[in-house]
Amino acid sequence: MKNNIITPKYKNGIFLRQNQSFVCRKGRITKSQLQSIKEYWSLFGINYQLTPINFRSVFKYNYPIILDIGFGSGESLVQTAIHSDHYNFLGIEVYQSGIGSCLRFAYVSNLENLKIIHYNAIEVIENMISNHTLSKIQIFFPDPWPKKRHHKRRMIQYIFLKKILKKLIFGGILHIKTDSKEYASYILNTIKKIDNYLNLSDTNNFIKDSIPNIKTRFEKKAYFLGNQIFNLVFQSKF
Repeated sequence: MKNNIITPKYKNGIFLRQNQSFVCRKGRITKSQLQSIKEYWSLFGINYQLTPINFRSVFKYNYPIILDIGFGSGESLVQTAIHSDHYNFLGIEVYQSGIGSCLRFAYVSNLENLKIIHYNAIEVIENMISNHTLSKIQIFFPDPWPKKRHHKRRMIQYIFLKKILKKLIFGGILHIKTDSKEYASYILNTIKKIDNYLNLSDTNNFIKDSIPNIKTRFEKKAYFLGNQIFNLVFQSKF
């Protein structure tokens, strides 16, 4: 998979090391996953670039755009795209194994409303997504980095939440899901500091009850372990 654009960050001539939580990673990858990347990337993949995506040119139909950040194996993303065929889906994932699996699922399902990017989500959002173009952003089971010394590695922080707010259309939805109560509380308290996010919970808190959806592997595992699922759902209100 050719996707090798590097955008180093500097401050006063000093290189700033990127947060390692969401840079591209190879990890364990099977031969079939690698083969899927070779065969199907040209059908569903979008290489990282420094200019905004023209969604009308990359998708067959001009449907509302849903961004899925960190889709894992891609199975639930593909199933959601199948059952929501009047939406276009853009997925971002840093693990090649997830990219390979998702490409295979997408090809077998003959999808026309899914594209994926293998890159750092923060840079994709900064450089490839125009403001006020996304109908929904979903982030399901992001790494909570539970140890306090690792909290800086968390993707969902104040600056990130401010950035993605600009990408939503008026009335657009941000849906975050986690089985970490501490992380859910952290996100809730952080987002309260940002204007123009409307909490859709009746209690202005997180939604404890399950929202109907096609479950990810992490969600299935959480249910199996008896962990509570916390849904945080917000609407942009510019």
